[in-house]
Amino acid sequence: MIMRAAAAVLLALLPATAHAQAVHASAERPFGTLREQAALQQEWLATRLTTVLPRLMREHKVDMWIVPMREYNEDPVFSSLVSPTTFAARRRTIYVFFDRCAHVTAGTPCEVERLAFGGSSQGGVFTAVRSTVAASGPAGGRVEQAAELWGDAQWKVLRDAVNARKPRSIAVNTSKVFAFSDGLSSGERDGMRTALGERWWARVRPAEALAVDLIATRVAGEDDMYPRMTQVAWDVITEAFSERVITPGVT
Repeated sequence: MIMRAAAAVLLALLPATAHAQAVHASAERPFGTLREQAALQQEWLATRLTTVLPRLMREHKVDMWIVPMREYNEDPVFSSLVSPTTFAARRRTIYVFFDRCAHVTAGTPCEVERLAFGGSSQGGVFTAVRSTVAASGPAGGRVEQAAELWGDAQWKVLRDAVNARKPRSIAVNTSKVFAFSDGLSSGERDGMRTALGERWWARVRPAEALAVDLIATRVAGEDDMYPRMTQVAWDVITEAFSERVITPGVT
């Protein structure tokens, strides 16, 4: 955002010839094309979900983390869970993370299961769960595609998933302190509570530290990129507000 704002200021201030030079220079793309940037961010996402998230769930003693949200009312943690090309949830999307290590013998290899009810696999980092009922009519040029989950069907598959896995603790994003951990809306909370029933709802607790830590943690590649981004931003700002492109009283 800093780079984008600074670039906008620069282009607004430059004279026509300098503007043309700036447009030409931008073609150099110091961080690659948007597609290349997205590919890199996708690698970071996979690393975050396969290495950082399992560690945090075990540190905070969370067996299962449930993150439901509605389209255009996404949880603050949404952008840390999805591919860079995903801009919104699908109607209702429910992300479920289950730590299999809580239910296996010590020393047995295990991982955190990642499920998406009503969403895509996000480039393969989630198992996307869809309805077993075929869609009526053509879908994407093909007939009899499995229908997308929506409405009460999503709550039903969530309840089935919880029943099958029997978590000892269920974390949700509610917090009286941290805005980034308070993404569960009242409507989604009510729907989830009705679907799970009091047996499982009794095991629900806030996941405020888990959500904040996941958002705040950078993987190795992100640490390397941040100083480069900062330097580019400062270079743009330094040029945009310098007398090389601004003539006092004229520009």
